[in-house]
Amino acid sequence: MREKVDYFTADYRDGRVHIGGKVYQAGYFATHLLNQFYENDTAARISVFTTDNWHLEQTLEIGYMDKKDFLGIGNRMLNIFQALPWLSPFNMLDTKSERERVANLFTEETYAKITEYWKCKAEVYSMTDEQAWLDRVPKSYDKEFMIEARDLLNEVFFTLDFYNDLTEDMQKAFYALRKFVSYIDEAERFDEEHLLPIALEVFGKVSFPVHTEYVGIKKSSRSKTATVARRLYFENYYSFILTDFFEGLHYGHYPRQCEICKKYFLMTSARKQKYCNGISPYEYNGEKQTCRQYAVIMGKKEKVDAHPILSIHKKRCNCIRAELSKGTITKEFAAVAKEIADELKTLAIHGDGYTAEQFKRDMTREALYTLTDKRLKQRQ
Repeated sequence: MREKVDYFTADYRDGRVHIGGKVYQAGYFATHLLNQFYENDTAARISVFTTDNWHLEQTLEIGYMDKKDFLGIGNRMLNIFQALPWLSPFNMLDTKSERERVANLFTEETYAKITEYWKCKAEVYSMTDEQAWLDRVPKSYDKEFMIEARDLLNEVFFTLDFYNDLTEDMQKAFYALRKFVSYIDEAERFDEEHLLPIALEVFGKVSFPVHTEYVGIKKSSRSKTATVARRLYFENYYSFILTDFFEGLHYGHYPRQCEICKKYFLMTSARKQKYCNGISPYEYNGEKQTCRQYAVIMGKKEKVDAHPILSIHKKRCNCIRAELSKGTITKEFAAVAKEIADELKTLAIHGDGYTAEQFKRDMTREALYTLTDKRLKQRQ
């Protein structure tokens, strides 16, 4: 039974991803998705080619299928491989052999074997009690054929699931990653200790099967000896992106959004960097500048906002996430506490008569949690 897409694999070691014969910083592909999602409407294009797959899966579950539908869906799925190269890591993988596998799977021969498999199963199910007691299976029963056909049917199911889920996986990962980036500045420091609670809050507890092997790889083309690395086979795109994201986070890599060009870039240090080194969409005196150069020219200092209200708010939100990750408060309690903290922050900055000193007192753990308890009781 097929449990993985053989071409969808990567090796991980020391915060780096070895894939398609190249090496990248862990977190690179999560950042790439953030930039690429709207670029060529890859998710939408893939979705068009899988719209009828659900109907085929439903009929397969029941135990029948229309030959025209089976062959037509196979042909439409081949169009997916025209869009996949726009999205990393698919442009680095052996999609040619995968396309050939899909083409060879949705054929008249496969259709014939699966339908014959169902007929043989039906004959077995219709055996009398006496035949079953004596183990007298029908003469047409061929054990080797039944195993081959069953595995073929499982492969069809797996392939449909993988490409059906691809669009949803891209959307789910994109919106979660974008949410994580929007919360980053609430962390006191940009390291694993302070970013992990935010990541867990955004993604929740996600479990997915990943097939692992330990292999030997060379750190570089000049290395003479191999070192141990983990080779992972992914059942879906979402598991790949989350693995890339959390592997990167473990080594201090995380995506950021440039405040000049609005594109995302991968940070590999705990610096509070606001701008990337890419080319700015704006020119200065007719010359192109990097986003960081343009920020300097425009007098935009790359410093953390030292506003006392924001500083107090960030620390309290960081504490709420820490307690949530330890399990000392519930997810609902944490959400309401953060909601109140956000309201108090807005009031302290813009509201008349609400002083910074009062805000500081209201943002203590005891005071904020008392307000949280009251609001939760009001909502019950």
